[in-house]
Amino acid sequence: MKLLRSMSLLPLACLLIFAQTGLAADGAPSFNWTGPYAGLHLGYGWGNTDTSFSPLPDPVSFSFLLPTTLSPNPSGIVGGLQGGYNYQTGCIVVGIEADFSGSGMSGTKTVSPIVQNDLTTTGGFLTAHQETNWYGTLRPRMGYTVTPTLLVYGTVGLAYGDVSYSAESNFQDFGVTYPVSFSKIEVGWTAGGGLEYALCKNWTVKAEYLYMDLGSESAIVDQIPASPPFQVAYKWNTTANIFNIGLNYKF
Repeated sequence: MKLLRSMSLLPLACLLIFAQTGLAADGAPSFNWTGPYAGLHLGYGWGNTDTSFSPLPDPVSFSFLLPTTLSPNPSGIVGGLQGGYNYQTGCIVVGIEADFSGSGMSGTKTVSPIVQNDLTTTGGFLTAHQETNWYGTLRPRMGYTVTPTLLVYGTVGLAYGDVSYSAESNFQDFGVTYPVSFSKIEVGWTAGGGLEYALCKNWTVKAEYLYMDLGSESAIVDQIPASPPFQVAYKWNTTANIFNIGLNYKF
């Protein structure tokens, strides 16, 4: 978190310095987008995630639990580095960009008491947690220069990330629980778009939205203490909406 807070100051400081340079230029602005670039970004992400709880072998024989879905909906600050290459022909700009971000997107949802399949309640709780530790993307970009210094673009490509999952069905009245916790590197896709503005010859700023889908993960968990054949199946979906502000240096 200290790294993310420090990074948040750099784009703002650079923006103030180079915005004045761009405003001071005489005559009509011009900018060529062709070439490599690298920079920093800072933003915020929020997920639309569901975790399902399914009693096994079936809800009737597993009388303590109805099929249930919780939404931990992770959210938090994100930030990192990006780099890429653009090629401009006329008003069209095509390119490719890779980025890598640390993530504070985390969320937990807990419900208590537990509703049984006869619609009565029992002591205990259900809880689901999901956290994205880091993620990266590799994306072609295609854009149009509304003015020589303002680029509007769309992008779609590969996404990957390290995600931590956990859940528990705890039936404290009966002294049994079904806990699970693990992390995994997931691979999926991302799509979005944004605006990028040239402040001066070498510096640009951008505002960008990305939707990221890293797929789903599942686990089947035995009871503690063991009592076959009863189990709980968990399934997590991993999606996120991400909004970034970035600063790039064009070489």
